[in-house]
Amino acid sequence: MKRADGAAFLLIAAIVVYSSMIPPVVSLGNNGDFGKISGHFSFGYPPEQEYHYAPLKFHYEPRYNYHPSFRSTENLLAILAVGLSAVVSKTGEFDIRCLGAIHAALFLLAIWLLLPVLAHFFRMPGRVAILLVIAAVFGDVIYVSVFNSFYMDASALVFIPLTLVFFLRSVVWRRNADLIGLAISATLTAGAKPQHAILALPIILLLISCRKRLSWVVWPAAGGVILAASWTTLSVPPDYRANQWYDVIFLGLLPYSPTPAQDLAELGLDPAYVSYSRTSAYYSTGGFAHAEFAKDFRTRMSAVPLLRFYMRHPVRTFQLLIRALDDAGKTRPGMGNFDPAEGLPPDAQSHAFAEWSQLRQWLFARHGLRYFWVTLAIQALLLWRASGDWRIAAWSLTIAVLLEAGISGLADAAEAPRHFTVFCQLQDISAVALMAGFLPRVSKTKGGC
Repeated sequence: MKRADGAAFLLIAAIVVYSSMIPPVVSLGNNGDFGKISGHFSFGYPPEQEYHYAPLKFHYEPRYNYHPSFRSTENLLAILAVGLSAVVSKTGEFDIRCLGAIHAALFLLAIWLLLPVLAHFFRMPGRVAILLVIAAVFGDVIYVSVFNSFYMDASALVFIPLTLVFFLRSVVWRRNADLIGLAISATLTAGAKPQHAILALPIILLLISCRKRLSWVVWPAAGGVILAASWTTLSVPPDYRANQWYDVIFLGLLPYSPTPAQDLAELGLDPAYVSYSRTSAYYSTGGFAHAEFAKDFRTRMSAVPLLRFYMRHPVRTFQLLIRALDDAGKTRPGMGNFDPAEGLPPDAQSHAFAEWSQLRQWLFARHGLRYFWVTLAIQALLLWRASGDWRIAAWSLTIAVLLEAGISGLADAAEAPRHFTVFCQLQDISAVALMAGFLPRVSKTKGGC
């Protein structure tokens, strides 16, 4: 590794540390999901401020005690963070930067482990170019702000890069340490969050397709990925799934339907429920405010009738996806980034290292169709540029991007900018890989599965 590589790595580390650790610290407000992780430790903050601000210190109080059935690898990272906070906190409060430090360390570990891989394939100018792009893209506030949060997506944002880097190292050198790292990081990626458990499919495809180079680790890793994906998926409570289906139907489909009552009948629901169109499951004016509706909806509705509806109406399904991309193009969730003590107004957002997310907003906000075609173009070019055995890796990454788009756009109809964050990361990884594919390589290198 040359000095230039080390300097580029230090630049990336400096950006992450500056944003996530140095006041005013950048974090992300709570939309109500923090309790799925923090509730196990009875940590909380006055809820009236959590959405509009991003508090750094969380109080230990019995009223915040909550033990949901959700299971995520983020639980494991939170346990480490609580232990760290117990050592460094002088007031007994939990400092979210303890969790942010763990997320940041895992992300920077992935970059550090990537350096020798880049040196294996590219000369110094190409390596520095890739690292500078990584600094601009993945050091952006859209990703770093999530590090200082209890969102389950945070674990996906750090274990996806680790999985990809360990895969590259395993293919190039076949060292046992890298193979073990691949198995662990792939398993933790699959268990990050129920929404992202679908990534188990492209991960297993990649593992099995490259089994000759990955040798003994393939089947233990594939087994771990399946178990982790099942573990997090089966932990979702039925009521939570019902809330998702409600929002898809009453926020995503009915307001744009020429025959909303007929759609409800096709889904097996009472056409009279059309009066709840444009309401969310979490609205006091929504259907779940009425016990009779809640019982009927939860009894009748599941993923099966919704999938059947999508297959019968492909045009409307595509339109639903484009509307989700319209909203997802905003890129950054509308929640605040700063602690209330900073004296900034509610919902204030950081402008430091936000150029990449601002570019994404300029390109895609309210331009869902453009977002769709650009996504397809990036993935198509990546598949075209990938040569030999690397094509299976490009296919696996493309499948991951498409699956994340489908799950984020068709299985929920609220908060698209936040729900598409992992999709954005996978798309950005594809774009960086595509750029790397056009750079000259060291002539002696070999690679593939």
